[in-house]
Amino acid sequence: MKKIILVLAVSVLGLPILKANEREIIVKDKLKNVTVFMQNVQLFQEAYASIPKGTSHFIFNDVSPYINKASIQASGVGKFTILNTQYRYFMENPIHEKNTTSPKLLDRVKALRDSLKNSQLRMNKNSELMQAIDQEKNLIMGNPLVEGTSNSDSLELLKGTASFLREELRELAHLRYVLSLQSKKMADHHKSLKEELKKCQALIQNQNIRPTPTYHHQVIVTVSSSASTNGTIKLNYLSGNAGWNPHYDLIAKDHQSDITLVYKAQVYQNTGIDWNQVKIKVSNANPNQGNTKPKLPIWFVNFQRFIRQDRAKKGLYLERDAVSATSASMESIPEDDMEIEEEASMLYEYTNKVQNFSSVEFDIALPMNVSSGGKPHYMDLKRNKVSTEFQLYLVPKLEKDAFVVARLTDWESLDLLTGQANIYYGNTFIGRTVVNPSVTDDTLEVSMGRDRSVYVERKKKDSQTKKKLIENSKVYSANYVITIKNKNKGDVNLTIEDHIPVSKNEKIEITSTNGSGKLNKETGVISWDINLKGLEKKQLEYGFSVKYPKDEILKL
Repeated sequence: MKKIILVLAVSVLGLPILKANEREIIVKDKLKNVTVFMQNVQLFQEAYASIPKGTSHFIFNDVSPYINKASIQASGVGKFTILNTQYRYFMENPIHEKNTTSPKLLDRVKALRDSLKNSQLRMNKNSELMQAIDQEKNLIMGNPLVEGTSNSDSLELLKGTASFLREELRELAHLRYVLSLQSKKMADHHKSLKEELKKCQALIQNQNIRPTPTYHHQVIVTVSSSASTNGTIKLNYLSGNAGWNPHYDLIAKDHQSDITLVYKAQVYQNTGIDWNQVKIKVSNANPNQGNTKPKLPIWFVNFQRFIRQDRAKKGLYLERDAVSATSASMESIPEDDMEIEEEASMLYEYTNKVQNFSSVEFDIALPMNVSSGGKPHYMDLKRNKVSTEFQLYLVPKLEKDAFVVARLTDWESLDLLTGQANIYYGNTFIGRTVVNPSVTDDTLEVSMGRDRSVYVERKKKDSQTKKKLIENSKVYSANYVITIKNKNKGDVNLTIEDHIPVSKNEKIEITSTNGSGKLNKETGVISWDINLKGLEKKQLEYGFSVKYPKDEILKL
């Protein structure tokens, strides 16, 4: 079959004008592979299509909403011609059906409204009956015989009144109890009628709500064919909201072995399209970076003229030599003894490094899944042993632990980028550091954290202050001893640092009295570079003296 690869101009004009023999066809496309740049991603989609005779518009529906319209490219495999491509933001109008509310539902709403009216009337009548009972009770209780204000106070009258009152109040209480039960039933029934009416009204309202339109980001590929055929249409474009960051694992077995560097890519994407079983390339290129050569402007030189303010009104001028220039703007662009039959393979074994003209790509042969949503996915790109020399730094005055610095050589071919690194001794994670390859030296220094295999102790041997009568001054002197012991059997290279005072006053004179270290007179730092054999112990001694006027108080 004939293979067609065309890079076409992109139009963002909206809907194409269809002729009588033209049609739009939505294809069922699949994301095949992606190339992840530092800040963007290039998506490669394919669709197998039946291509009719004449001109047809094939639609790649729901492409990434973060598409770079200028980057759209189309190609194909088959006996057809690609005419052009265009992007459009398409609103799919929903089909709005007419009101389909059933007559039965409408009749039920009418019946519920009538029932509510009757229910309310019954509740009002029940309430009035309860009020009448209360009024009758109040009338009985207000009678003079009951209140005891009557002039007749015979025993027979009292007994008759009490008997009458008992019977009446019992009957009234029973009637009020019956009405209260009826009131409760009526209220519950009235509430259920209202809830049912509310649900029926909601059903009617929802049936009349216009559905929300659906929006699609689409790329239309227009093709022409002299006869009906089958073929593959390919589409690729650049999308934002994706990228990767370099991460590293620095694995050190001990202070004598070379470091194993594992180069990782932290891939993230929020393009709106899930990458399911997709082949991934990771590139350190930046498509957003300008590629136009900068042009230096003409650098003019002239005398600077200015007016002195106090004589400006008189028109008197002064001049001096000066140079003005216009600056150019450039675009900144060990393992247990357990035996196993076979070790599991690692992802970096399926990664191939490709060196391009100005960038490096890592091609991962195994298909990967990266879901949209911005969650980071870590992928091993390669694993290398790097020639390493370890140096331990000790500052006994401030810390008892030694700090390990790995000096890596022959690292330029690894194409490293600045990124965070995890530090491991064996299989134990001990901390994090930063790999910064932006150096011009042949050696890359990486901080590897603390090391407790070296014992160190710093003590002051003696200190005293003496007066010099002839010179009318005092001299303060102090001596220190630093004891270092290697607790391991292997040799280590050590750099030990301490310091002596530095004077800011010409009347204060400081002298380093002893010590075999190198003294930086500007900072007062004394350093020793030593090699300590396994289990070896050494002592370093140093001291200083301070001469100052006897009438002054020295602050150290």
